[in-house]
Amino acid sequence: MTEDTPSPFDRQYHRHITFNDDTMVRLLHFLREIATKPEDDFLDPARRRAAQAAFDRGIQCILKCQVLVNGTPTVWCAQHDEVTLEPRPGRAYELVSLSGAESVRILELLMSLDYPSGEVIRAVEAGVAWFAAVKLTGLRVDKVNGDKVVVADPPAPPLWARFYELGTNRPFFCGRDGVKKYRLAEIEAERRNGYAWYGDWGARLPPAYRKWK
Repeated sequence: MTEDTPSPFDRQYHRHITFNDDTMVRLLHFLREIATKPEDDFLDPARRRAAQAAFDRGIQCILKCQVLVNGTPTVWCAQHDEVTLEPRPGRAYELVSLSGAESVRILELLMSLDYPSGEVIRAVEAGVAWFAAVKLTGLRVDKVNGDKVVVADPPAPPLWARFYELGTNRPFFCGRDGVKKYRLAEIEAERRNGYAWYGDWGARLPPAYRKWK
């Protein structure tokens, strides 16, 4: 190991199970394609079986990572500890949270399974219910002179926050100082305008869920 090689005991966020930016979900889709798609049959059977086994372990990891709040399954954090599976922070402005963005892709992956187990079904039901409970109505995000602002708009379609506080489901925001805020306007302009704090991510779930059911 050279001086520049990260130690295997490094505790930075890079070690964590990473759902952020759909990293793990995309890798699992890739593994499933390797295992099942006819165009990948140039791979020997052992490698295809290994890819399927890795995919199955990934699904089990996802199920084990689903965050329980007061005993109730909710959704996922953007990062989880690689040993304990507990939610973990990422960069300074990515605190432990329930993710309103990455959790959608996770639920879509679970709903894409051909033969979902009872455990998968319960995970999907709980995740979809959580998204319905935390949707934000009556507001929209505008840009005023290049700056993101949140304004009241009763007929606006629902939005979801990127980060929700564990235990309260309260949306929060954070600058590079790592200090949690509850209003987007309270963090510095660079982070306010340089990160996806709100989105319509959860809007995809109701039609997907109805089809899955």
